[in-house]
Amino acid sequence: MFLRKGACHMRQILAIAVVAFSAAAIASGQEQSAVRDPKSIAEHIRKLDKERIQAQIHADVAALKRIYADDFIGVGPSGTVRTKPQVISDFTSGDLRFQSITTDDVRVRVYENAAVETGLSTMNGQDKGNAVPHDTRFTRVWVKQHGGWRLVANHYSSIVSHQ
Repeated sequence: MFLRKGACHMRQILAIAVVAFSAAAIASGQEQSAVRDPKSIAEHIRKLDKERIQAQIHADVAALKRIYADDFIGVGPSGTVRTKPQVISDFTSGDLRFQSITTDDVRVRVYENAAVETGLSTMNGQDKGNAVPHDTRFTRVWVKQHGGWRLVANHYSSIVSHQ
């Protein structure tokens, strides 16, 4: 009788374990498919870019370090090339300051572990005392690194009005 009672108890434990592991596997699969869904990734990139903009306006070093990849390279509208350490230094020193940055016509294309973001940017700010170009087109390249999305490159082009 003792063996029979113990076997019944073991079956209950086994059944509970199977249900728990199955639920965990299903949840993990749903999480993985959501992470790989291009639409979800595009929304995540847009959110990260809004965080990046706020980090630039407020010279938030922790956020800038988290968002920019260590091998980041950026080209500004004037052709100035900046690395991640230069970007952080320019914001913390006050050499590069923005009062506002808005983006429009933003499109994100996702390619497995990379995403390309394009759009229009309107900026009010100064770079070493000189006004930054107000209206620009941008291209940003994001790569999935170390479990998160990082900005690895960007390029701005001034919009020239044709009158």
